Amino acid sequence: MQKAGGSEIIQQMWAFEDRKGRPCCLIPEATALFQERCKEILAGRAERELFYVARCYRYERPQAGRYREFTQLGFEVLGCDPQRGLLRSQAIATGFLGSLGLRYELDARAKRGLSYYLGGRGFEVRCTELGAQQQVAGGGAYREGAGFGIGAERLQLAMAAQELE
Repeated sequence: MQKAGGSEIIQQMWAFEDRKGRPCCLIPEATALFQERCKEILAGRAERELFYVARCYRYERPQAGRYREFTQLGFEVLGCDPQRGLLRSQAIATGFLGSLGLRYELDARAKRGLSYYLGGRGFEVRCTELGAQQQVAGGGAYREGAGFGIGAERLQLAMAAQELE
């Protein structure tokens, strides 16, 4: 995971030894796992699209709607041209949020804090109903393709906030 995720991911891991003294960790996000296993997942195919749900854990200070334990809904398109994958990821993320009736803003030039995104850039989808912590989805292009993640708990908060309006 060090290779795919970078030091910022390592710092967020819950790392410990199991009962037999073997090193273990809880994943802080799933995108790096898909990148690290890209060749295996493609299994000879030129391209592959995947949806997933992953339980994730981050060693960080909890904030409003940002918890140490959360569910990541994600999409990855592997083996494609990164720019084409990025556009497809943005379309799927915004289409999904729109199908839920959410009003959102897409920032297609967001600076992402994860080193695996090409040029440190990616995209974020924000719901203004959430106040200061507005991000609901985030993603970008990387060497092996592109993808995004949506925090299920953040999505639930955005939907509840919109119902109150």
